[in-house]
Amino acid sequence: MTCEQAKQISIVDLLEQCHVRPQYVRGQDHWYLSPFREEKTPSFKVNARLNLYYDHGSGQGGDIIDLGRALFRCDTKALLEKLDSRLFLFQPQDLKLAGLHIDSAVTPATAIDQPAIQITALKELGTNPAITQYLESRRIDLAVAKSYCQEVYYRVGDKNYFAAGFQNRSGGYELRNAYFKGSASPKDISHIENGHHSVCVLEGFMDFLSLLSLRKQEQVQTDFVVLNSVSLAERSLDIVKGYSTVFLYPNHDTAGKKLLEKFENAGLNCVDASGIYKDYKDLNQLLVASKQQEKQPQHRYRHRKSRGLGL
Repeated sequence: MTCEQAKQISIVDLLEQCHVRPQYVRGQDHWYLSPFREEKTPSFKVNARLNLYYDHGSGQGGDIIDLGRALFRCDTKALLEKLDSRLFLFQPQDLKLAGLHIDSAVTPATAIDQPAIQITALKELGTNPAITQYLESRRIDLAVAKSYCQEVYYRVGDKNYFAAGFQNRSGGYELRNAYFKGSASPKDISHIENGHHSVCVLEGFMDFLSLLSLRKQEQVQTDFVVLNSVSLAERSLDIVKGYSTVFLYPNHDTAGKKLLEKFENAGLNCVDASGIYKDYKDLNQLLVASKQQEKQPQHRYRHRKSRGLGL
């Protein structure tokens, strides 16, 4: 597939096949919750006629090539290979628009077909090469992942998918693969109890797996709370108040700053442990960078110490 051929693919179609659906539609503009961050008000717009997107939260936009590289964290060549694979079934953009009629009034989210995720099977990690490759691309130690994750096979409408799944305390699953970041209801936090007096609080399970992968040789001696969304932080406060020390690993972004403020204002004995990845957005970026440095002996990576639960 060439770039020109890829640009004939509808961005709305691409997002749909990644399970990202509009909150409402106004004319040709489809408004989404950003696929790049947690938010409550849609700020990510796709114009179906122009087949362009604009993210009002970050001030970035472009065509399907720009979006695909950002979504899948890959270069143009790898993106074209993904779009040309059987994982995606697209209609050309002009054919899709030929029969498209949307009223100029706002269409609420409830009027848009959004079938729920239905889990059809759970398997032990290691049987599906695509899931394994995804975790390896994030540099997650597979032995660590097998202790906490499963292969989750699920259906959305009449289509079948699979992902690495991490269970929350209510029985729902966080789902991740190379093309999708989402969850199967019910949405909730995850609490991993090991009988310790301190707890590590992390935004997502990739952060959790990254911390354990980085510290595999010297295991972390704490309990863990994985929020699975910063919007669920309030649910964790009653749990973490029972610990003598709370090590917090917020992302280096606006949501992470607000999360740290929330925990500090709650009167907890809270330690900001994000200093160990101060040059990166989160723990997984640190993990990926450290693995890359290991391949270059002349520039071996050395973990920095922090006042928090250091690596």
